[in-house]
Amino acid sequence: MKPSHWPDWLDTLWAKSSMTPGQAGESLAQHTWLVLERLAELAHLRPDLASYLNAPRLWHCLFWACFLHDFGKAASGFQRALRGKKSWRRRHEVLSLAFLNWIAPSFSPTEQRWVLAAIVSHHRDASEIIKTYDKYRNPELVEEMLAELEEQTVRGLWKWLHDCSAPWIEALGLRQFGVEPATLVTEEQAIHIVGIEGVQHTHQWLTDYRLFIKHLPSERDRRIVTTLVMLRGLTTTADHAASAHLAQIPQGIQRPWNTLAKSLAEHLRAQLDGKEMVIYSHQAESARRHSTSAILIAPTSSGKTEAALFWVLGDGVKATPRVFYTLPYQASMNAMYDRLRSSHYFGEQSVGLQHGRALQVLYQHLLNSENGPVSAAQNARWEQNLTRLHACTMKVFSPYQMLKVLYQLRGFESMLADYTQAAFIFDEIHAYEANRLALIFALVKHLRENYGARFFVMSATFPSILREVMPEILDIDQPIRADEELFQHFRRHHLKLLHGDLVQDGMSKIVADVQQGKSVLVCCNTVARAQDVYKLLQEHLGEGQTKLIHSRFTIRDRLLRENEILSRCEIGTVHTALAVVATQVIEVSLNIDLDTIYSDPAPLDALVQRFGRVNRVGKKNIVPVHVFRRPYDGQGVYQTNLVQRTLDVLEQHDDKDIDELMIEKWLDEIYSTPAIHDVWREQYDKQYALAISLLQQLRPFDSDKDLEEKFEALFDGVEVLPRVFEEEYLKYMAQDDFLEASQLFVGISYRKYQWLKSKGKVLPMEGTYRKRWVVLQEYSPEFGLLFDSSLDVPVDEY
Repeated sequence: MKPSHWPDWLDTLWAKSSMTPGQAGESLAQHTWLVLERLAELAHLRPDLASYLNAPRLWHCLFWACFLHDFGKAASGFQRALRGKKSWRRRHEVLSLAFLNWIAPSFSPTEQRWVLAAIVSHHRDASEIIKTYDKYRNPELVEEMLAELEEQTVRGLWKWLHDCSAPWIEALGLRQFGVEPATLVTEEQAIHIVGIEGVQHTHQWLTDYRLFIKHLPSERDRRIVTTLVMLRGLTTTADHAASAHLAQIPQGIQRPWNTLAKSLAEHLRAQLDGKEMVIYSHQAESARRHSTSAILIAPTSSGKTEAALFWVLGDGVKATPRVFYTLPYQASMNAMYDRLRSSHYFGEQSVGLQHGRALQVLYQHLLNSENGPVSAAQNARWEQNLTRLHACTMKVFSPYQMLKVLYQLRGFESMLADYTQAAFIFDEIHAYEANRLALIFALVKHLRENYGARFFVMSATFPSILREVMPEILDIDQPIRADEELFQHFRRHHLKLLHGDLVQDGMSKIVADVQQGKSVLVCCNTVARAQDVYKLLQEHLGEGQTKLIHSRFTIRDRLLRENEILSRCEIGTVHTALAVVATQVIEVSLNIDLDTIYSDPAPLDALVQRFGRVNRVGKKNIVPVHVFRRPYDGQGVYQTNLVQRTLDVLEQHDDKDIDELMIEKWLDEIYSTPAIHDVWREQYDKQYALAISLLQQLRPFDSDKDLEEKFEALFDGVEVLPRVFEEEYLKYMAQDDFLEASQLFVGISYRKYQWLKSKGKVLPMEGTYRKRWVVLQEYSPEFGLLFDSSLDVPVDEY
């Protein structure tokens, strides 16, 4: 809604092109008002941010930067371009600097630089601006742009500031955040500043900007760096939300934890056979730790997710701006996303799922867009994309998305703004190998110390090697532990080690269990083995009694399969005879409950998670969990000595009930082996030092393309598009439907990518801003991306 004071005289001055032929585009005043509305919502979302940063004029500077950020769009060439004429090859944000002297006397020199940087960097990185508009190389560019500002238009802009700025501050409720009217020069002075002195002033601001960027504070001034990150991050977030016509920036969660407990009890009553939901001591203790970071050790299925949500809420006195639920595997992310969305407490609109590929594409389009969406349908898609990816109170994603900050990928300031004062839940932290965990933990410590974030790390198993490093990262002395009685209560599994190999020796056992009416989880360490096992089982059981899930499906197909598995194996459902063949993607947070398991040998912490999908809530008394003794070489996925040491420890407990309380001691026995502990610690320490050095180099207003390449190379994976989906992908991209387009990719290891490339089966995709690859490899909706097992294909995926 428009405020009572409105610059009607500027309605023909557009900021965005028309989305409907024959109708006017979005006016500059309308777009600016939307940006300021979103900025005000961001201020209400984190009301104590300025005091936390010791920057009392933060919101004041942001308001005025956002008010002036698009004044350069008043250039006649830009206005013609919005109306479908010749494109305008200049930077409107640079031209906006010609107006900065209208309000500059109201700001200290430091605040002037803050407003300057926020305006000039709201679309392009500093390196691009400086290269294009260097004072000594291209002064004529600024002269050409200023010549396109008509005097009547300039007078209208001055009148807009003069008549509307103070009422708008009041209408947006920004006085409480320190936003004040600026002392504005007279109308005639304003005309003189732009028309006569515009070139001089703009050049001087560009020079100041270049020097400001050159001398950005170092690691010794972290709080100042954080403030500057907020300047760009909040400016671009408000601008992106307004450009996509996001209805509003959702506010944080502010409810007491016991109301959630009551809601969950009512929702789960049917699954608990009419019994009241029990609040365990570790769940109540988690709620009491609301204001700090925490570690939780509790058995699988003992309500760790609920404990984490209780921790997020606490007593409800203070709102939590954003919640991030991080998980290691796509399948577990999708399952948690659905679980939280279906909750009667949070609701569908409060929860988002962040996919890194779609998010980066969206950022690129938002940052590069001058005209905004070109149609109403496109605008609706932009809003939907932004809502699902960035503007939700609670988001489910992989912690690898966070590492884009560490490597300064484009848009990292907006990500950091989103992470500020947020609550992060880390589920099953054991799933990350040493190198990646070191990067994650370095960023966790940085966010906790510099951005006021807090963290809840939970697992059923924390080996001593993890307990060595976590206290410093999280600033925690003692973890929260479930009662010993609860561990005993969750004794659900009887260990059976089997001779031989799952593929060669396990089929008859699995088929017999399914034919007896059982639901069976078959867990393989690699995709190729899972595909082979699935094919063998189909010959005996048929497709209706066999389901396959692994990482080499497209996201779209994987979601369909996950939903099928959940519908047949979810807790509280009546199970039918079924064999679910899966890789490690099944391990974490899929809320399924099967009757037994047959598994490849793997490290103990991975096996414990696999067991957790069987007899999940203990209603089936004690059930067998089967682990084959071969192959024990890790199969290209795990360290050989880690698998062998696990088997050594398990041999001591073969054909016995598994004592959940003793698993941590078994893990310590495994990881204390020097050959395992020392190698792990060496890898961790080396990568942690690298991460710290990257964080020390982090500077706002510029991304780093060299680091982006290192980020891509860091993870042994490449996203490829099976040839069969190329036409569909291009159709989605032409419609700016980034989320649908992103669901057509398949992740493969870098080694497999290189192998395909050596065989001439990889083609670059034309017309995409990032490197995209089409693979000439067979894809089956039933089996996923296929490789001929008779060929010498690298084995290294799950």
